[in-house]
Amino acid sequence: MLGGRNFHKLIEDELVKISKNLGLNYDLNGIHVLEITRCSRLSYFERMDPLIDEFSNALSNIFKSSLQKLLNGITREYKIDDLAIYATVDLIKDNELIINFVPVSEIPDYPHPKDLLYTNACMYVFDKESGFIVYFTPEGKYVEFNISKSKRMFEQVVRRARILSLLLKEKKTPVVEPSELCFSCKYYQRCYGQQKESEHLLDVFGIRKKN
Repeated sequence: MLGGRNFHKLIEDELVKISKNLGLNYDLNGIHVLEITRCSRLSYFERMDPLIDEFSNALSNIFKSSLQKLLNGITREYKIDDLAIYATVDLIKDNELIINFVPVSEIPDYPHPKDLLYTNACMYVFDKESGFIVYFTPEGKYVEFNISKSKRMFEQVVRRARILSLLLKEKKTPVVEPSELCFSCKYYQRCYGQQKESEHLLDVFGIRKKN
């Protein structure tokens, strides 16, 4: 605090404001692949009743956006009837190879399902046959995974896009999609409420101990 001004709070507020300007902004007939490959309930809340951006989320959004700009990331539209599906790739090499970069704290042994769905969808939206996911840590460690193009996975993305678009138009909240990501989701309490030691979520996962 200098001269009565809280510069820590000032910096946080400014980064949050920048992050908001980087957010997805599509009408109800346009759905980004990012919204489809993550929890539909999360995507719905982010559109219809978002919580104020947290500082950590702001930093993550700014970092990802900066990376895409450095790599000349491209967004393209894929039209299906009256529905537009948008996808953004981090890098296209030699006009044939899609590469998406994902920052992580630890190098994974396998690609995350949502990253598989995302990169596979990018291959269809951009009409490319080859794709890679590159996971990297702040220390510079990395691993790459070659992704095989799957029509079935893309059909699942299209189906989820149609459902999310319909729910947004009708203002109906999607069903809960339980996963390990629920524990760190900022909308956790909207889905499960105040539960001591996450008792309700343990019931949902079917892992509560029996007496």
